[in-house]
Amino acid sequence: MYHRLGDGRLAEREPGEHLYAISSGDFEAQLEVLASADCTPLGLDAACTEPGEARNPVAITFDDGNASDYTVALPALGRRRLPAAFFVTPAWVGRPGYMNWPEIRELVAAGMVVGAHGLEHVPLSLLPREELARQLTEARRVIEARLSQAPEWLALPGGYGGRREVEVAREVGFRNVLGSVPRLAGPASADPIPRFAIRRGQSLASFRALLEQRRTVRLRYWLRHLAIERLRALLGPRSHARLRDAWINLTPGQ
Repeated sequence: MYHRLGDGRLAEREPGEHLYAISSGDFEAQLEVLASADCTPLGLDAACTEPGEARNPVAITFDDGNASDYTVALPALGRRRLPAAFFVTPAWVGRPGYMNWPEIRELVAAGMVVGAHGLEHVPLSLLPREELARQLTEARRVIEARLSQAPEWLALPGGYGGRREVEVAREVGFRNVLGSVPRLAGPASADPIPRFAIRRGQSLASFRALLEQRRTVRLRYWLRHLAIERLRALLGPRSHARLRDAWINLTPGQ
């Protein structure tokens, strides 16, 4: 799971964004590793629902709808004929630093999957069920109106959400829901499909190990996730989010 791509000091638009901002050079290098690693790049549908006998299936996804999805990611993927899925937040489309609708339509024309990343990028798990359904319905409606095709995939903003969010998403028309729990995707279930986030400064050796699904790197991801989730359970989701943002703001940007 990627977010923003770019070089130099990038303006911080939301807390912690710099932690997931990958330089263009690092992204290109990671795609070269992908080409030589013991893994099988697949489209999102194939990787998550019907990988068959593919060895170490991998799907590439991008959250937030950053402008770099169009200016950096699409050309790099196109040169290598790699599929990917891009999740856009309708309320952010057209803002500075984010893609506009003509660019998003070019992603579709290039054969990429475009899904929803909520409507306004609010943590869906904090919304009452009625408001959750409204936001997901509206996100789906806007994307369908702009792209002439309804999105089938939803990526949970911030990774917040579980079985309730999956249930409501399916009720309003989404077929599958992606989260950010770092584990391997298994058979279809009521839980969000897991993903591994790529962070700034990740070594190519660690990246290769992740592609090849080695236990050591997966364990590191999982232990970090458990620590975060236990803190969230102790503090409650709202207090945890405030503390997380305050802590991240103490971390210098890259």
